[in-house]
Amino acid sequence: MEGPNKPEAKPISLDIESTAVVVLDLSTRCHDPKECCSKLLEPIGEFLARVRTFGVPIIFTVSASAKGTSLAEVAPALKRRASEPVIYPDAFDKFTGGELDAFLTKARAKSLIVVGSSTNIAVLYTCSTAARLYNYKIILPLDGINTRTQYEHEYTLHQFTVLPHDANKQFHFTNLSMMAFQAEA
Repeated sequence: MEGPNKPEAKPISLDIESTAVVVLDLSTRCHDPKECCSKLLEPIGEFLARVRTFGVPIIFTVSASAKGTSLAEVAPALKRRASEPVIYPDAFDKFTGGELDAFLTKARAKSLIVVGSSTNIAVLYTCSTAARLYNYKIILPLDGINTRTQYEHEYTLHQFTVLPHDANKQFHFTNLSMMAFQAEA
């Protein structure tokens, strides 16, 4: 029996005028080294610092269940700016409630760089909706997402390669260091 499709990371150049970054569920809970998301804080923090130099819009999500608790804040290691909104959708699919769509529409985004945790939960549902319902180009840095087990991670990536109705063609797999940014001429 053959295993799941394993996408390979490839370089990509992105237009700063039509790209946005969506950071999924990297809250203060990620400062606990027992949480798998703790491994993402340093590389994503460095990536966000680079993205900010180009003025690419960034939005953060935090689980609705964390609202009103000490876990409701974006992880400080990501150095969120006041101009970067935080939303608290009450679903794995972060398009639920309409705030993410409104932000991306206002930003004129056509390409979404999606980073965060967990691959098999927030990343799976949010990216599937983004590709299938909203027709976004999904840029998925393989070193910018994770989950608790290798199986859950790899199987989710496989699912993105087999989405129906050509939605699978909306995905570009890369690494955080393989993305270049430029203004369209």
